[in-house]
Amino acid sequence: MRVIVIGAGEVGTAIATALSSEGKDVVVIDRNEELLRALAEHIDVQILHGSGSNPSLLREAGVEGASLVVAVTDRDEVNIVACMVTSAYSPHAIKIARIRELSFEKDERLLGSSGIGVDHAINPEVMAADRVIRTVEIPFAVDVLSFANGRLKLIGVRIDEQSPVAGRKLKELPQLPGPRILFAARVRNKTTIVPNGDDDIAPRDVFYAIATDESLPLMSKALSVPWKPSKRIIIAGGTAIGLYLAHRLEDSCSVKLIEQDHERAEELAEKLDRTVVLHGMPTDESLLIEENIRDCDMFISAGQQEELNVISALNAKRLGAKRVVTLTNRTSYVPLIASAGVDIVISPRAVAISSILQYIRRGKVLSVRSFGEQQQAEAIEFEALETASIVGPKLMDSGFPRNAIVGAIMRDSETIIPTGEDIVEPGDRVLVFVLREAVPKVEKAMSVKLEYF
Repeated sequence: MRVIVIGAGEVGTAIATALSSEGKDVVVIDRNEELLRALAEHIDVQILHGSGSNPSLLREAGVEGASLVVAVTDRDEVNIVACMVTSAYSPHAIKIARIRELSFEKDERLLGSSGIGVDHAINPEVMAADRVIRTVEIPFAVDVLSFANGRLKLIGVRIDEQSPVAGRKLKELPQLPGPRILFAARVRNKTTIVPNGDDDIAPRDVFYAIATDESLPLMSKALSVPWKPSKRIIIAGGTAIGLYLAHRLEDSCSVKLIEQDHERAEELAEKLDRTVVLHGMPTDESLLIEENIRDCDMFISAGQQEELNVISALNAKRLGAKRVVTLTNRTSYVPLIASAGVDIVISPRAVAISSILQYIRRGKVLSVRSFGEQQQAEAIEFEALETASIVGPKLMDSGFPRNAIVGAIMRDSETIIPTGEDIVEPGDRVLVFVLREAVPKVEKAMSVKLEYF
């Protein structure tokens, strides 16, 4: 599979690295020779110097035989033109563009084959912000992934040091009446596993469980995590992400936004209706205390300087903020930041990679989300094809690989949290949780058998 990545910045480098590690034939195009050389020294990719919107350079990169073109430069116009040129040379290639201008996504006529030639627009910063918002909506969660148009959620919950469930096994958790709760993954000490009932629960573990909206209160009770709605939010940083978060949250929460640049603060105050915009440093203790940081349900660091984000989040936690969030593009730093005391760490780069994996997975894939330590696990939403090996037998007899579990089956309007006795039928939407090393076996189980042809 040939993939062309246009843009060797942070997002492009992360995408090229992920795809190359899976054995894809990757070509990276960028105007910056220094970035290209640094990239080629660390991963096995072909590099080409120049503009990704140049037809001659795209042909040199093999665009006519490419299955996927991902344009993620920092200029929307270059990304769009690159996809338009690709449409002329390779109509069947999937074209993904990083587009920061939100009006493109709001007008469906602009995307797709009948529009500007972009099949899918991604905005890593907005996608990361949406992930933050989901953790605001579910106040005991450190991570929330949504599937099946919101019908299902994968909830990450961190076990507190004093939690009454610490020291128990999963099978010893109370069996509460109501929808079944299925635990899809456990993250401990930089290792992610697919757990079973005999696995234990320890402080600082993060458990991922599949839930519907109806079962969220049950999950809160089963894991002894309190449900305290997040109503008071402080956002540190008037960046595009900070502004987006404030816009989305100010109607349902009391929001304050801290911006250190005076002119930018005034600009934000004009753009926001209910958000209180404060001019100052997010690390200023006197400012935080004056703004009642002890009553803050969530403090979100969304500034441009990643080190300042971490420091301000830790400082807010020390001063009494209930939960603190920071955004970072340095995925290798995520475990370190989390271990330092930041409750929620979200990487826009990791979110972007996750969204692109959908287009390289085999089978009829509806969505893919990476999660867990260093994104070691994936949640893959498939449509069950008639002759796939998983269709027909009971799940316990289907030969499904180790390190993978069927977390949910969606059949018409019914959502099934399955046991080994359940059966997958043709046309079902199936949500699978799998560790990265077992993905090829899951793809095989969900794909059409060769004898079908």
